[in-house]
Amino acid sequence: MKRIFLTLLLFKTFGLLAQNDVITVKLDTWGKDDRFHKYENTLALFKVQGDTIKSLDFEDLRPAVDIIIKKPQGYRNYAYGYLFFTGSSNLLNPGFVTVLVADYNTVAATLWVDNNQNFDFTDDEKRTLPYFSNKGIEIEIGDDKNGKNRIALTRTMLFGKLDLRKYKDEYYNYYYKDRTFIGLDYTYREQRYLAKSGIVKLNDDSFRIALHDGNSNGRFNDNDTDRLIVINYNDSIFDTTNDLFSSKLSSDKKNNYFEKNGKIFEIIEADPLGNYVKIKLSNSDLLFGKIAVGKKIPKVNITTHRGEKKNLKKLRKHQVFMYFTSLTSKNFEKDTAILRKIAAIDSCSIRVIMFLYANKSYTVRIFGSQSKANYTIALGHKILNKKLGIRGLPQTLLVGKRRKVIKYGITPEEYLKTLTQTAD
Repeated sequence: MKRIFLTLLLFKTFGLLAQNDVITVKLDTWGKDDRFHKYENTLALFKVQGDTIKSLDFEDLRPAVDIIIKKPQGYRNYAYGYLFFTGSSNLLNPGFVTVLVADYNTVAATLWVDNNQNFDFTDDEKRTLPYFSNKGIEIEIGDDKNGKNRIALTRTMLFGKLDLRKYKDEYYNYYYKDRTFIGLDYTYREQRYLAKSGIVKLNDDSFRIALHDGNSNGRFNDNDTDRLIVINYNDSIFDTTNDLFSSKLSSDKKNNYFEKNGKIFEIIEADPLGNYVKIKLSNSDLLFGKIAVGKKIPKVNITTHRGEKKNLKKLRKHQVFMYFTSLTSKNFEKDTAILRKIAAIDSCSIRVIMFLYANKSYTVRIFGSQSKANYTIALGHKILNKKLGIRGLPQTLLVGKRRKVIKYGITPEEYLKTLTQTAD
C-alpha cells in the first residue's frame, strides 16, 4: 500500500458557534455523583433529654456541650441528630446542621431541619419521614444566600445485614456514651446530592455538565476542591474520580479547561451557588496533556477483552489508529461501524484498537465477545489516559511507524476518507 499522507484538520467549529462565544449553562437540577449509591451513611438519632441535646463531639475529638432547644409540642418522644455541612458556622455545633425527629418509633415520624441554626424547631418546616420501605424524602440544608446541598433520606434497611447492625450499634454505643442511641431500626440512610447540573446544547452536540461541591459547604466554586464534571447526554452519574470527565477548578486560569467530544473548552466562570457555569470553545493551542506531533508515545501495555496482555511497542512497524470511547459516547454505533471498514482496508500496514471505558471490566468482555469485531478491543483505564493524554471521550490518536504521533482527534470517518482517497 502506498504511504499514507494525511491532510490535517487545523480547526473545527460548532457550525455557527464562534470561538469567542461564551455559553452560559443554567444548572437547575441536582445530580448524583459516583458516591450517591455506594455509601451507606447513617443519620443517627439520640434521645432528647428534656429540652437539652448535646453537640457532636465527633468520637471524643472535642468536648460535647449541652444545647437548649425549643421543641414543637404535642408529640410522645423526640430524638435529634446531625447532618454534616461545612457551610454551617454556628458556635455550638460548627460544621453540622441539627435535626429533630418526633414520634420516631411510629408510622408518622416527623422531621424538622434547623437551617437557621437557632435551635428553635418551632420555626422550621415540618416533614413526614418515610416508614420502612416507603419512598424517601429530599431535604435541603443551608440557604439560598450562602449555599446549600440536597439530601435524600430513606429508612435504614437491615434485612440480611446482621454484621452491619452489630457494627453500627457497637459504634454508637461506644463513642457516644453520654447520650442514648435510639437504635439502628429508627435511623435513616443519607444520600447526598452534591452536583448542580444542566445541559450544554450546541449546534451539533449536547452533553451534561455539573459543578460539584467537593467539601459540602454549599459553595460550588472553591478552587482546588470543587470540580466541573461533564458526562454524555444519556448518562446520569457524575463521576468525580474519573479524569476523563472531571476537572478541579483552579485559581490558575491556564488550568481551567476541559475536553468533551474532541473539543477543548475554557471555564470562564463558576457561580458560587452553583446556579450556572460559563464556558467557551478554546482558541488556545495548549496540548492539554497530549503528546506533541512527531514525538513517540511511551511504552503502553494494554489488556484485550479476552484478557490478553499486549505491548504497543510491538506495533512500531505499523500505523495504529486508536479510538477511545464508551458505550454511551457520541456517534458510538456509527464510529464502530467505520472502524470495521478501516480495519479491512490493509491489515498488513494498519492496526485498529478500540479502548472501551466501562465501570465494570466484564462489560468490555461481553461487548468484545458479542461484537465479533475485526479489530482489537481493549480495556480503557486511568493509566492509559495519563500516558497518552486522553482527557475526554470519544477521542482518537493516530500514530505512525516507530510509535510517533501523527494526529489527535481525527474522526474515524475522516480517517477512512483519507485512506480511500489515497488508495484511489
